[in-house]
Amino acid sequence: MDEVNKEFFRTNQHSLKAKLIDHAALSQSQSWGLSQKRRVDWDWIAGYGAFKYRYPKRFEMALWHNSTLVGLSLGRPTYSGAKLRLDFIEGNPNKPANVSVFQPTFIAMVAYAHALGADELRVMSRINAAVKQYYEKFGLTYIAKGDFLYIKL
Repeated sequence: MDEVNKEFFRTNQHSLKAKLIDHAALSQSQSWGLSQKRRVDWDWIAGYGAFKYRYPKRFEMALWHNSTLVGLSLGRPTYSGAKLRLDFIEGNPNKPANVSVFQPTFIAMVAYAHALGADELRVMSRINAAVKQYYEKFGLTYIAKGDFLYIKL
């Protein structure tokens, strides 16, 4: 296990819970819009409703730290089913600094991809160079033409 994974499990092994996105998660996500630290302006309530309707085999995860929602993510298999995409991921802008959102999402996506029979994960539309570099620490490779990162499983 690499150092990134060791540190994640050492600091978060008992405090994180992954659940499906529900009303409680969507309600808590509304408060994120009030934060000066928020870097995206995506409406999780409207966006989740449309995504849920369109993609029944979607990947979804609400990540909780104790009773605080710290992250939301949505993805979907490609039409061929050979790849699993992460289309939306956002961390609570006021979450504790030692709580990672991407790492548990990545781990859950690998498990879901294997269950689907997918052989590749994709992270779509990165935000900036720093986020791209962070994803590359997990072995993802950037494809400029499609503006996504991927890893073969």
